[in-house]
Amino acid sequence: MAAEEPADRTTVSSADVVHLGHAIEVARESRRRGNHPFGAILVAGDGTVLTAENSVVTTGDPTGHAELILVRRAGVRLSRQQLSVSTLYTSTEPCAMCSGAIYWAGIGRVVYGLPEEDLARMVPAQDGAPTMDLPCGRSSRAAAPP
Repeated sequence: MAAEEPADRTTVSSADVVHLGHAIEVARESRRRGNHPFGAILVAGDGTVLTAENSVVTTGDPTGHAELILVRRAGVRLSRQQLSVSTLYTSTEPCAMCSGAIYWAGIGRVVYGLPEEDLARMVPAQDGAPTMDLPCGRSSRAAAPP
């Protein structure tokens, strides 16, 4: 299913909800593999779909966030033009690191489920460090499907 760009970039379409549900299922799979429960998909304008899940625990790489892995994959597979009309769907609002990668890749739109402030309430600290309180900015928020 190709990315269905709403007239208003902050409007969430029914297709967005379906894609977000896919990202949440990828997050569940990440958890089943022993990683943190984060997943992301990218839908290009031509319907190309790329997926990535968190790999922090299994790889020991603190930068193994689903969105960052996905940006790296997309950057080598898609042109700048394709990235600019793509939508990245992610289970949880991207952190500052991932937001920067998304921005520098030129990905046109982000839709996420759980906002950063809700994650911070659920996980106030990890390994002794507080959850970073820095919203991603230019995104559309969608409610997670039931």
